[in-house]
Amino acid sequence: MNQTVLASPAGFGFPVESRLTRPGDFTRVFQSGKRIHCGLLMAVAHLGETPRPRLGLAIAKRQIHRAHERNRIKRHARELFRENQGRLPGIDMVILAKAGADRLSAAELRSMMILLFDKVITRCAGS
Repeated sequence: MNQTVLASPAGFGFPVESRLTRPGDFTRVFQSGKRIHCGLLMAVAHLGETPRPRLGLAIAKRQIHRAHERNRIKRHARELFRENQGRLPGIDMVILAKAGADRLSAAELRSMMILLFDKVITRCAGS
């Protein structure tokens, strides 16, 4: 079977080093991070221990009931993080969705996430 593997441009992947994976990482971000709101999305950002920005996602079933909508929001968040990670300082960031985010179109979700990343960059630049 011949499979084609699409490679992302150098430095624009989403490797394990760019993800928050351990419960302790999430706890540290939630306890001491800055909360940044943008419409139906919220980011909690904390100055990380590595120079590389890392992303965690906490899309609650209580807020977004349907699994395919939670997955769609996470997919968009990962893609925009991947595209914008060069602009982000070395922070650990968790993105949360508020109730109603599942009703956003792809374009609305994208523009809201770009605004959220801009706010995170502005708020965390002085940290």
